[in-house]
Amino acid sequence: MTDIKTPKDHMILVPMDFSDASYSAVYYAVEMANLFDNDIALLHVVSTGAIKSFFTNDTEIALLKERVREQLEKVKEELLEKWPNMRVRTIVEEGKPFKSINRVAAENKCDTIVMGTNGASGIEQFTGSTTNRVIKSSKIPVIAVKEKKTDPKFDHIVLPIDLTKTSRQKIDWAVKLGAKYDSTIHVIMELDEDELAMKKIKANLLQAESIFKKHNVKFESHLLDDRKYPDNLGQDTIKFAEEKNADLIMIMTKSESAKLADLFVGSYAEQIVNSSQKTPVMCINPKPTGAKSTGGSGFY
Repeated sequence: MTDIKTPKDHMILVPMDFSDASYSAVYYAVEMANLFDNDIALLHVVSTGAIKSFFTNDTEIALLKERVREQLEKVKEELLEKWPNMRVRTIVEEGKPFKSINRVAAENKCDTIVMGTNGASGIEQFTGSTTNRVIKSSKIPVIAVKEKKTDPKFDHIVLPIDLTKTSRQKIDWAVKLGAKYDSTIHVIMELDEDELAMKKIKANLLQAESIFKKHNVKFESHLLDDRKYPDNLGQDTIKFAEEKNADLIMIMTKSESAKLADLFVGSYAEQIVNSSQKTPVMCINPKPTGAKSTGGSGFY
């Protein structure tokens, strides 16, 4: 797999607000760290807005940060009790949560962010809005999780692809995860009445299949019929994932087709990331595409 152009394995960043959702994210991060030999960074961002609203002097702010650090250290201790060889560090930052998360990810050369999709009041500050902002602005993949699983797996990964170049960048990550988890990748594309479009769809599907075969990654291909899947690709992806009891959906956050764009626009985006979707979603911001291939999957 040396020709798969994905970021090097460095560190998994887990933003924590001490809500149930953020604890769920920790379990996914631990599973991934064990497989990929990653370090884990537990991050809490003390919101600048919250500080201005509730605290009046530097002493109170310092006490708050110390309390937060103690909570993170407690989580770290619990992880090391179960996984003694795990490499875990704790980080406390002050600022706007989504900006601090992205900055810390860059400074620590993280290759993935794993975070919960719902927050709460008070110190549990990572609301759906923060999650969406991280997803939309992050330069590295973000896995948004909700349900708590103490032994999470990615046995079945749903991979919707369309005709855009950026959509195909998910193939490398699908290979990376599929090979490590021994997953089955469910490649889905929607049927199109246009004959030329269907030729392109089938050509892309064959190309994806050849990559999975090359790297010995299990896969199944599915062309979604409008009679059973009449909605846009985003909604159809959710329906398909639920039917398959999938463990992960992999999507691009930008530059998808108009159908999939609905997945991350307005209230529907908040719905899938923060509330309605139980399947974890891996969100990948696309790299700029060009005419030249950089190797890897051949899709760039």
